[in-house]
Amino acid sequence: MEKVNPQEAQELQPCNEIPSYLHGTRTEGSTQGLGPGPVTFKKQRVKFSTQKIQVFEDRLIHPLKWQRLKDLTHSLSSPVEAEQVYAAQALGKLRISKTFIIEALWASAQVGPERVRYESSRTLALLGCLHKHVVLSLIEQLKGCSLSRRMDTLVGLHMALNAWIMLAKNKREPIGAKSSLTRVLKLLVKGKSPMDNVALEAALCLSFLDPENSIARDFLLQCLTQGEMKRKKKALMVLVKLMNVHTLPVLRAAMEQIRNSCVAKHRLEAIKLLKIIGLEKIQNLGMEKDFFELLRFKVHNDPLQEVREAVAEMVEVLKMKPMMLNIVESQLNDASALVRHEAVISIGVLGICSSRMFYFLMDMLDLETSPLVRKELEKIFITLSKKDPWIREKLQDWKLLMEEESRQERERIQTLEFQKMKRDLQDQKKSLLKGLGPLIPRKMVQPKKAMADKGKSILSVPIKGMALASHYPPCIKLVDKKDHMFSKGSWDSPVIRKHLKNLASH
Repeated sequence: MEKVNPQEAQELQPCNEIPSYLHGTRTEGSTQGLGPGPVTFKKQRVKFSTQKIQVFEDRLIHPLKWQRLKDLTHSLSSPVEAEQVYAAQALGKLRISKTFIIEALWASAQVGPERVRYESSRTLALLGCLHKHVVLSLIEQLKGCSLSRRMDTLVGLHMALNAWIMLAKNKREPIGAKSSLTRVLKLLVKGKSPMDNVALEAALCLSFLDPENSIARDFLLQCLTQGEMKRKKKALMVLVKLMNVHTLPVLRAAMEQIRNSCVAKHRLEAIKLLKIIGLEKIQNLGMEKDFFELLRFKVHNDPLQEVREAVAEMVEVLKMKPMMLNIVESQLNDASALVRHEAVISIGVLGICSSRMFYFLMDMLDLETSPLVRKELEKIFITLSKKDPWIREKLQDWKLLMEEESRQERERIQTLEFQKMKRDLQDQKKSLLKGLGPLIPRKMVQPKKAMADKGKSILSVPIKGMALASHYPPCIKLVDKKDHMFSKGSWDSPVIRKHLKNLASH
């Protein structure tokens, strides 16, 4: 562990002294709001690279989405600060790095209120622009007094660096002010508790910048033993995939993730990590027996078929399948119905590898006394007959399989009939409404152009968050006295009543 320099440690404490940088100057008395005061950048034209995280061709962008991008970009120059903040946040969510978007964000990151500059810099980082000025702006927020702003900055930086490191090394853009960012991240990690979320995010960002960093590695190893499963999963992924740390604590953490995590996605990720570690390293660590017992347990105990199949695939990759099949086959003759039930589930996941096993299971189906085991055997034969042509050929005259196929065919026919009935009712409704069309007053029929304009205005409103002022439609009177006159005389007609009765009868 490196010793913390007291002079460097003071940089993360709230203070009135504002450091200066070579790229710009700070203004006096600008410490209002969250974090230190704003940085005044020197206005200069920066040439951005065309290599971005997510680049879309113009022809692939939906027209409404394209118009949305233009509106948000235009809102960055709005005189209303709330509109500028929302536009910068929305562009970060959309993650489309077109040239005009980058230029507009770059302009708003240099001038304007402090919140707008921060959101613009954060969005630029998310879009792959890790320029020196952008990184220095984020460093200012990491040194600030606000814990929520510091956490928000680290989360955005984590996403940006994660996308950056996924690129090939020859396609990665250099990160500006990398040494300064690394130094600040170290200060956020050193001496912190493994339960500190800010320190965890800082350690993850530090590992992206330097996979061999000892400070980040030691902190992430501490996180494997404390906290909730989600935090352990983050640390585990980086340690195995990025830092190539395949030690005993890492192996135990991955096995614990498979055994105890309630999220199926996390269990699947842990299975992939164990594949990366490999059987040889597991044997060298003396965990082969425990590892085998865990796989044998999860191949029948996990509630999701997808996870059980992933376990079976790993068993085959690690060449443990023959040994596991021998144990499972011996359990088929066990006196306990529960043990036989677990063995049948395991066979269904691992597969029937020989004709001897197939005929043994068929005899077991005839002689089995437990309804639970019989039902599982029937389910396995039906499932395997859809995947294995050899098993399907052997079961082509099986009564239960024929009943299952006829049931599925009946369900398919019923679905088609229901869809046809639904279409017929819709056509009948349209024809009746078409007959009423000439009798409906003209003022009640809204022109198509007006409806299209109304739909356009609705679609242009942001999905969540605040709506821009320019997106609100003009005020419309709900009731007009002149238009209200038709309700008394126009509908009081025998012809209309006749059509309404016909409509109600259907």
